[in-house]
Amino acid sequence: MPKKIIEAALFLKSKPITIAELVELTQVSSTEIKKKISELKEKYNNEESGIRLIEANESYQLIVNPEILQKVKKITPYKDLSPGLLKTLSIIAFKGPLKQSVLVNTIGNRAYEYAHELEKRGLISAKKSGRTRILKTTKLFVDYFGKEPEKTNLEKFVNN
Repeated sequence: MPKKIIEAALFLKSKPITIAELVELTQVSSTEIKKKISELKEKYNNEESGIRLIEANESYQLIVNPEILQKVKKITPYKDLSPGLLKTLSIIAFKGPLKQSVLVNTIGNRAYEYAHELEKRGLISAKKSGRTRILKTTKLFVDYFGKEPEKTNLEKFVNN
């Protein structure tokens, strides 16, 4: 039964879910959770599946297989990302690597919250640099969106 609960939780939650959350939900040990997650990875992470079970920052999430994402993304294109998260991710993708302090100056103090959430989801990485952090997209970003970020002059979009 725990495996079914874990699978259903991964399916229903649009954000990554931690082992601790799954332990609380299923009332089984973290060792048992990890075993069931390994079984689910075998089920989903193969050539025949349209779904992938990914791990990012010690949490887990079901995503659409990047190989077929282009075919199905028009149905629900990234509905789990709020407009603020998408805006933040777009800025990091277009301008990154980017100092977090520059991001904060661009979009305000919510940038800290957005950057933390994007890092938790594994879409960006953050590396300490002096008193700030350097933000950049990850391989998961490419897998999730199906393409590499393109460096663009954002000013032409902002001024229109």
